[in-house]
Amino acid sequence: MTGQPVGWLNTALPLAGLAALAVAALHALTPRATRSQSRLAAAAAGAAAVTLIAGAVLFGILRGLRPAGLADAPSATAFALLRASAGAALVWGPLLALGWLMRAQGVERRRGEAIAREGRG
Repeated sequence: MTGQPVGWLNTALPLAGLAALAVAALHALTPRATRSQSRLAAAAAGAAAVTLIAGAVLFGILRGLRPAGLADAPSATAFALLRASAGAALVWGPLLALGWLMRAQGVERRRGEAIAREGRG
């Protein structure tokens, strides 16, 4: 991406892919009919970590880094790629938060239905 103009292939498409990955990872990591907010929070944290790492790999590919080039300064390179991926979180982070909120409402709905079935409500 360094030295290239902003375009669909090097900006919009990767960001859209990371946003889709964040939502899909949240969906995949959340237990189906969970009634636990802590499990949901763990799934959201896992989805964020997966997306952050995938973003770092994607930025490495877009910048043309090869494994031989990573050997020179692996920690500095990893930090730079993770920093770029964290910047992309400005796009996929709100979508992940929205998905988390929607799933949290579903958890509370299932909890309320369970309480009503037990006759405590």
